[in-house]
Amino acid sequence: MPMVDSETPPTDHHSRAADSVSDSQTVSVAEEFEQVQRHWRRRLSIRIGLLAGVVISVLVAARWLGFDLAYLYAHRQNLADVLFGEMLAPAALWEQLQGDGPMLLSAALETLAIAAVGTALGLPLALLLGILAANTVTPPIVRTPARLLLGGLRAVPSMVYALLFVILAGLGAVAGALAIAIGTIGDLGRLFADEMEEIDEKPVEAVRSSGAGTVSTTAAARLPQVLTAYFAWTLFYLEINARKSSVLGIVGAGGLGFPLIMAFRARNYTRVMAVVLTILVLVVGVETAANWLRGRLKDDCRTDR
Repeated sequence: MPMVDSETPPTDHHSRAADSVSDSQTVSVAEEFEQVQRHWRRRLSIRIGLLAGVVISVLVAARWLGFDLAYLYAHRQNLADVLFGEMLAPAALWEQLQGDGPMLLSAALETLAIAAVGTALGLPLALLLGILAANTVTPPIVRTPARLLLGGLRAVPSMVYALLFVILAGLGAVAGALAIAIGTIGDLGRLFADEMEEIDEKPVEAVRSSGAGTVSTTAAARLPQVLTAYFAWTLFYLEINARKSSVLGIVGAGGLGFPLIMAFRARNYTRVMAVVLTILVLVVGVETAANWLRGRLKDDCRTDR
């Protein structure tokens, strides 16, 4: 008689095992999907909470400052009368520009000179402190004081420096140039330090392996990698200094700021607009020239490569 196999056929056993694995995988995928959803909902809730906190903080700060939209709307006509009746009146503005042309040209040239001289005065110290503040060049005992000094210089606005240097040098462009120089040291020094920390260390190690010291290694392997970036940052900051110099005259530091504040005090808003247009032309001109120089510099770098 043929023997009857009482065991489960192999195909049924494998089928049940496969179904069990499939069910466990389905549960695992479902659990993982649920975890992802919970994580996403938690992140969304946190972001919504942060956004709501920021909005509430801004509203509270605006209220504390006395920001009143109803008041501004009620007095909107005052601004419209000054803006369209005096500042943007074409005939009066053109007449003002013709009458103040020589004075505005002289003040614009003085503003440009303040920016250029201030940038040139601050550049060497910015370069030195930028190198000393880079963590790839100096140890903490040198780097930390250098970074603290740069941070302290950046913390004080150029207008405050101008007020201080008016006490030292008197009213005029010298105070403005010194104020621009101090601001340049703080800002450019920090940018130079950050740029120095991003260099490729392989050339540095190669030069150091020959027995060169820190100064020689920096001159031979570090500076050549950042000179192009340093030049570009200097041109960019010259643009910023041109904007700063245009208002330093408000505190007696020369440039276009002096006729601007005098026009405001006299409530001669047509002259105010003439000065503003001069500042606009000056800043756009400096920016255009700086962009052109940066473009030429990039082209030269591509050609060298």
